Amino acid sequence: MGKKAVSIDTKKGIILLRDTGMCQHEISRKLNVSRTCVRQTIRKFNELHTTAAKPGAGRPFKMTRRQKRAIKLQQLRDDTLSLNDLVRYAQASLNLNISGQTGSRILREFDLVSVHRGGGLGIWSYITYNDLGPLVFFNGRLNSDKYIEILENNLPNAFEKFSSEQSKKVLYQQDNARPHTSAKTSKYFKKKHIKLIPWQARSPDLNIIENIWSIVDQKLLKYSISNMA
Repeated sequence: MGKKAVSIDTKKGIILLRDTGMCQHEISRKLNVSRTCVRQTIRKFNELHTTAAKPGAGRPFKMTRRQKRAIKLQQLRDDTLSLNDLVRYAQASLNLNISGQTGSRILREFDLVSVHRGGGLGIWSYITYNDLGPLVFFNGRLNSDKYIEILENNLPNAFEKFSSEQSKKVLYQQDNARPHTSAKTSKYFKKKHIKLIPWQARSPDLNIIENIWSIVDQKLLKYSISNMA
């Protein structure tokens, strides 16, 4: 009798846990799968950018306009993201198994390009019941250290708008981008007692600020914007 095939959902879980900084041994124990399975899943994902058995395996799917727009907005917010970064974003936040070729095609539909390295300008902000946060600009790619620095400099101002009783009930929402879910960032949230809302993988627009970025996106399309010198 052959071994039972590992489900796609389990493979997705392996990649998500790997991206949070968890080692292969811990992933194996948490998901109750062999270390060989964990190692092979990660290797195949690094090569194919998908957890499907083969590129194009399984029932063909058609991406919705909303899913494509979510990928587009992710690239617009941080133009230093590589194609591999966008594939990971689709995997973690949208629960989509797409290849690098599919990601590249989506970017071409919106006249966008991905980069392999280098600088760029990223934007971060927040929205609460009380007000809108400031636009925070940062150079280069967003990593855990830079993300934590942004939070440290801006979240206290957001919490000050709530009463002491209300602040105990405040929940912070973010997507599953790697800097957001890294072990270092998770440790920061725990240290600061910041409670998170679990991300709904198939519902990117449940994050309110995505709608704000959509409005910004539409405004920007009215202008001709070139790269910063």
